[in-house]
Amino acid sequence: MMKKKILIADDEPEIVNIVKKMLEDHYEVITASDGEECVAMAKKEKPDLILLDILMPKLDGWGALKKIKSDDELRDIPVSMLTALPLTPDDTKDKPINSIENYIVKPFRRETLLKKIEDIFERESEAKKVYNELKKEIGEETAEEYLRLVKAMNRHRRLIGVIIDSAAEELKNSVKNLILSQKRLIETIKKRTDEIEQLLEEKRKNEKKDVPEEK
Repeated sequence: MMKKKILIADDEPEIVNIVKKMLEDHYEVITASDGEECVAMAKKEKPDLILLDILMPKLDGWGALKKIKSDDELRDIPVSMLTALPLTPDDTKDKPINSIENYIVKPFRRETLLKKIEDIFERESEAKKVYNELKKEIGEETAEEYLRLVKAMNRHRRLIGVIIDSAAEELKNSVKNLILSQKRLIETIKKRTDEIEQLLEEKRKNEKKDVPEEK
């Protein structure tokens, strides 16, 4: 089985080397040293995940993220941001925060990094499995809607988690309303994904009823 490919983009060679050593037993790792190289490398290698530093020369992480998500070939690649400090609402104002899977505050432990990455890949695999079944049994339009909603739901769940984990005590009140809003959004999306999954379940039940019993 081929290893998943992860692109690390960071202008600090020591950080790149540390992260690479953390991951290389489990994943194929490629690297870039600035935002422009990251976008070019992503187009060439089509990684399964991008770990993207925010502060980089030539093109910073947010600029690289915008280019990645506006490119038809790259926009479905999940991106996690690497940051030296927890992101605040001011830091992410006018930034495409909803386009990232999560963010990871440096320094981090190997176990923490692997857990965040595994969560992305596992949920993506589950969503694609249901997507393929829906496409076959219900239709491509419903399958595409399901995949889009599940990806958004998973991103918001992870972002809520990192906000709660990294927010300082004085910051927690200021993000409380944001978190409540995100939870309401997740509940709305979850309701629709449940409805779509129920369509698939009903389709399977009807197909079983139509199969004649063996004598």
